[in-house]
Amino acid sequence: MKKRCILIATISTLIVVVLTINNPYVNTTAKQIEEESQDILYQDVIITALAPTIDKAIDEYYKNVLTYLPGYDSSFIKILNIDRPNGNRTWHFIIDIEVEPFIGPHIAVGKDRISLDLSYPGIPKILKFEHIEDYPLPERYKDLYLH
Repeated sequence: MKKRCILIATISTLIVVVLTINNPYVNTTAKQIEEESQDILYQDVIITALAPTIDKAIDEYYKNVLTYLPGYDSSFIKILNIDRPNGNRTWHFIIDIEVEPFIGPHIAVGKDRISLDLSYPGIPKILKFEHIEDYPLPERYKDLYLH
């Protein structure tokens, strides 16, 4: 009886493996995940390189709104556009991002758009900061508002 159960389990496992290997949906999904992972990797590298400038832009705005400066992470940032104004293979970029800064356990405080100028050699510069939307804070965080 025990040998029979092991045989059935082995055959079932082999059938699942064979069906998974030959299933185009599973292979396509794996490829999409790999491609998305590359995109996320590139976005995270860009955001990491720009982080001090993004911090400065957020701090400059929210120091007049909140008693506690909000943070952000790459999952709260969307790269809207990257432009190369001087043409192909030049090292000057205009990068537009949208960020949702947060306080505490990732409670978003608003939505902002930031345009950054990045060129070599140099430190990224803030071209434009636009506060798009306020998100109301929960009651327990209302004391963080300056006004």
